[in-house]
Amino acid sequence: METSKLKYDEQLFIKRLGDLVQSSNNKQLTSFTDFLDPRKQVIIADYFRKNKDISIEFFGGYEEAERKICAIYNEDIRFDKDEFPIDILHLAWNSYKKIGHRDILGYILGAGIKREKIGDIIQYDDQAYVCVGRDIAGYIIINVDKIGSVSVEIDNYEGAFQFSKEEKITASVVASLRLDCILAAGFGVSRTKAVEAIKSSKVFINWKVEDSSSKEVKDGDIISWRGKGRIRLNNVSGTTKKDRIKVNIKKYI
Repeated sequence: METSKLKYDEQLFIKRLGDLVQSSNNKQLTSFTDFLDPRKQVIIADYFRKNKDISIEFFGGYEEAERKICAIYNEDIRFDKDEFPIDILHLAWNSYKKIGHRDILGYILGAGIKREKIGDIIQYDDQAYVCVGRDIAGYIIINVDKIGSVSVEIDNYEGAFQFSKEEKITASVVASLRLDCILAAGFGVSRTKAVEAIKSSKVFINWKVEDSSSKEVKDGDIISWRGKGRIRLNNVSGTTKKDRIKVNIKKYI
């Protein structure tokens, strides 16, 4: 990925990344980023693709995490996934008031925590699990005791955390593998609405904004629609007698 094609903040991110690489090489130590969104994970993977002296690994606290920390280490170092500086906090509350993902994140950030220190938030009714940087886990436990007006209990979760995201796979028939066709089929909207979303820069392929409705989608591509969710073109399964294309699309619920 050419640096000139990146946004200004992404260019700064690459420069900071260079400092981590140098530190890993000079001190023969493993360096860690903060939590990264999927777009920055793609940038890092591209950045290190041709660097054979450095190894990288991503982990976010559980296997299907979206926000992940990147470990950067010299290829001669033996690295264990347990070294990732991640703690999982368990939050529990008892209230008739509805608490959502945004409420939890908002009050944690309101305690003075930077967004990069927070990974995924997984909620089950009146409890939640929050992946956080180990260096700020204790601070959150001490300083966050309420979400809005609702009292919460927070402690470190010590067990092996396993979580599978809900998903639904649907079979569709499309005229082509153009982005607008796949987007419309995956989200159950008209192609007109799909095109409008693409033109409004609300649609991303593999976490990179895509403004061309005619862009061809490939097997495995993940398409995000800001505010609506995410789908994945699982595979092309064949064609109909009228030469329309059969596809399987996974939607993350």
